[in-house]
Amino acid sequence: MPATRESSLADATFPNIDGGTFDHPASLIVALLTVAGAGLRLSHLGAKSLWLDEGATVALARTSWTHFAWVWWHGEASLQTIYFLLMRGWVHAGLGEAWLRLPSALFGITSIPLLYIVARKLIPAASALAATALLAFSPAAVYYSQEARSYAFAILLILLSTYFFVLAVQADRRRDWALWTLFGIASFYTHDFAALVLVAQTASLFFKRPPVPWRRAFVYGSLILLAAVPGLTYVVRASPENLHFVWMPRANPKEIWHLAKFFGGSGVKVAVSLALWIAGVVTIFRHRRVAENDSFWSGVLILLWATLPAIVLGLISIREPLFLQRYMVFSLPATVLLAALGMEALRKWRIGLVLVIALCAMSLPTIVRQYHKPREDWRAASDIVLASATQGDAVVFFPFYTRIVFDYYRDRFDVVAPPLQVFAPGFYAGGQNDGDLVAALTRDPHQFRHVWVLVADHGTSLQNFATVEQQLHATFGPPTVRKFAAIDVLQYGDRPR
Repeated sequence: MPATRESSLADATFPNIDGGTFDHPASLIVALLTVAGAGLRLSHLGAKSLWLDEGATVALARTSWTHFAWVWWHGEASLQTIYFLLMRGWVHAGLGEAWLRLPSALFGITSIPLLYIVARKLIPAASALAATALLAFSPAAVYYSQEARSYAFAILLILLSTYFFVLAVQADRRRDWALWTLFGIASFYTHDFAALVLVAQTASLFFKRPPVPWRRAFVYGSLILLAAVPGLTYVVRASPENLHFVWMPRANPKEIWHLAKFFGGSGVKVAVSLALWIAGVVTIFRHRRVAENDSFWSGVLILLWATLPAIVLGLISIREPLFLQRYMVFSLPATVLLAALGMEALRKWRIGLVLVIALCAMSLPTIVRQYHKPREDWRAASDIVLASATQGDAVVFFPFYTRIVFDYYRDRFDVVAPPLQVFAPGFYAGGQNDGDLVAALTRDPHQFRHVWVLVADHGTSLQNFATVEQQLHATFGPPTVRKFAAIDVLQYGDRPR
């Protein structure tokens, strides 16, 4: 790729966001891609059941301010503070699945044209359009734009942070540094692992040709770190069960391959993505000896953004497993930028363009399949219990905290749900548990006509389940088992009506 006069891989014709406009052909293409991406993100928005984490979003949004403050200090609310605060206002207008996911869809849609704006500060115009298309049709981007969690919001804030970081480094203006600081803090408090992208941004300065604005980078970076301290103290104030999750994976070749498929797509798509990524890396290092501009720095910024979060979490996972794909989703924009650079390198016979178009086209069937494949089908599992249970039946959950999703669907059940005795603590509150159920059955084995057991597959230890199962089997005999996505419903007592 030829060097240009701009201090990046981008060509010189793009006007800055502060006052300029897109050229007409690019405007039309970006608009069409945004419309297409919006259609994919809004389609079937409420088709799937909420899963556990989305149920936690609803519970945090509906709980009292006192309880929210307690969960912020002791539980997971501090990890996605700004998003949860937003949702506390949003739920007053509705509680349907589509409505709860709509903010994420809007954030995901807004990220499409914003990515183009960011890309035009870093890579050539054709590559920027390719990156925009890849994001619009990315199955991972669509998936997290249809989830009532903070990931799509954090990606949007990371894009804004990156844009003002590039402006700040290039022009060294206080306004740009201040905006980088603002969006950096906001992205951290929308999801704490987004901070790894801020680390990648700062690390890229080691690869920039002089002058490097180290003083202002240090000052404003320190402001971000200082503002993040209340959130970072979570690791010392949270209870051990909120810090250690045995189901989280460690970094190993299998998980790294899964991460590649997460960003690039499964099947043939990951092979196409790998070809584009490799070509993109080659393109970046071709600029390492270019003296008259910062093409190499721009490319390294993209490369570090794409890889450093995974490297850091991989190293942490040597001691504490944290190599979770969604914790690295904030690198998704960088992976499409890297693939777009690969398209620029594969110019011969327009191979790169063909690969980008093929990747977008092959992503559509994956997205359509996602629409109807719930991660956990709590809607169906809850409905079968609520429709079949009789007054005074007992319900118990493994793990106990999955009760929050059942409570959501019980509140929205079509008819008045029968009174049930729930042996699971309420949302971070006291209450009866599975031990109390065993004690109740020991005192009077026949006090419940049915006992409903909902077991969710979270990779967690179910040691208590064995004791409860033994008591239930002795009292009622073998259960009727109904299986839903990642959830088993066991009915002890009469068979379902």
